[in-house]
Amino acid sequence: MITPPLSPEFINLCQGQVELLGNIFQVSRCTIYLRQPAENWSFTPVATYPQTQPALPGSSWLTNAKPEQLVLPLVQGEVLLGLLVLLRPGMLWSGWEQEQLQRATQTLVLAWGLEQQRQNWQTRTQSLTDGHTQTQELLATVLHQLRSPLSALKTFAQLLRKRLGGAKDQEVVTGMLAQTERIAELLLRLEPTAPQPRLPGGSVPLLLPGLTLEPVRVAEVLTPLVMTAHLTAQERGLTLGYTPVSPTLAAQADAQALREVVSNLLDNSLKYTPPGGHVEVGAEATPAGVVIWVQDDGLGIPGEEQLRVFERHYRGCRTATTPGDGLGLAVVQELVSQMGGRITLTSPPGTRMEIWLPNAGQS
Repeated sequence: MITPPLSPEFINLCQGQVELLGNIFQVSRCTIYLRQPAENWSFTPVATYPQTQPALPGSSWLTNAKPEQLVLPLVQGEVLLGLLVLLRPGMLWSGWEQEQLQRATQTLVLAWGLEQQRQNWQTRTQSLTDGHTQTQELLATVLHQLRSPLSALKTFAQLLRKRLGGAKDQEVVTGMLAQTERIAELLLRLEPTAPQPRLPGGSVPLLLPGLTLEPVRVAEVLTPLVMTAHLTAQERGLTLGYTPVSPTLAAQADAQALREVVSNLLDNSLKYTPPGGHVEVGAEATPAGVVIWVQDDGLGIPGEEQLRVFERHYRGCRTATTPGDGLGLAVVQELVSQMGGRITLTSPPGTRMEIWLPNAGQS
């Protein structure tokens, strides 16, 4: 058997070719054989003329030469692919006829080459499909196994918050709970059936549900993130400044997407600001909308790189040695755009990122 199976298009082409040759050269029988990958050089018929008769016999018949029998090899390079066999009792084959038949064999060889390419692509596609299926099954298993320890961690953190009385301890545990909630949200978005907004080009899922724009109180997003970032800043020898935002300040946005945006900007500032540096977070209402900023006094971004920092996987000369995938700012820009806002960058000295969003109620 030839695997993968021959395509109907290739078989139809071969059948059309033998019928054409049969009618033009007035043959009694015409059959196209393909060689099977076996040591005994067996051949299998794929098309015959006329269709009302069975195909000519196999290898044993081909080895018996007959005056009225014309056997033309189908050769690709130095490889014998098959045979074109024609029977025309009582008539010899002229040189012109044999020349035309040679051209027909060349057409069949080209068609077989295209068929082999199709088979190769089919095999590769099937391999990729099988690999994707295995990956999806592995992902489903990992998601299932992660939920139990994550749930346990959340329970432990809640118990710690009840037992610890110090404000600093409470701050640490609250940060732990916030991060477990964030991981739980991301795991939920990894479900195969979960719809995913994507970056331009459709290739990178953002692990967020479809965005819902509604009034979002900015303080409810910023305060927990700053609380968690404050602990990270301490560990890295940085200071983090944050003037509490008015509880009435509201932007037209998606709360989860805005949380992801600010989290990415804070992570960048904390990662790329040298020890002893300062990071500042704030927000305010302006006539142009709500602006949220994250600013640091690090090395900054050179002017020639500022147009590219929002590209996927781009990493500037000052960040190339720090672990990262160069996706954070691309995600930020896409989410801000989907919320109807814009992002501005000012640097150097330091780096200031500003997120501009409509005031709640604005279109």
